[in-house]
Amino acid sequence: MSTTVRVSDRTRQRVAALAASTGQQMQTIVDEAVEAYERELFWRGFEQGYDQLAGDPDGWDAVEAERSAESPALRDGLDGLDGLE
Repeated sequence: MSTTVRVSDRTRQRVAALAASTGQQMQTIVDEAVEAYERELFWRGFEQGYDQLAGDPDGWDAVEAERSAESPALRDGLDGLDGLE
């Protein structure tokens, strides 16, 4: 299913130029651009959340305590494997 989305003439020209230079369809380029933007926004929000948490001593202590409590599980079942000790 496809639908029409309005973009500026400049954006359409840029997408067309990318399509011509890569051999991809314009729709593929727009799809990939939106996916990349979604990832960027996700990681930007993730980093902002960590920045806020780092500014909250009680919250950061809780994260560190949780990490310490879970750290033994990171090697659970890995003892004796070559190259991991």
